[in-house]
Amino acid sequence: MTTIVERTPKRITVSMSTRRWNRMLQLEETYKLARIIKRSMKQVETEPSMTPDEAVAALRAL
Repeated sequence: MTTIVERTPKRITVSMSTRRWNRMLQLEETYKLARIIKRSMKQVETEPSMTPDEAVAALRAL
């Protein structure tokens, strides 16, 4: 259960359990990772395909 302690036009202060807070932090990190994966999938779709030799050469260049 979350309780709003104070509310101003630019800030809201809430009171919640540490378990719920940790869960919210975990969900935020998961959301960020999902956004990164989605962006990379779009990038993969727009890049030209490589032959296996080109792919190995690109990996070795790293």
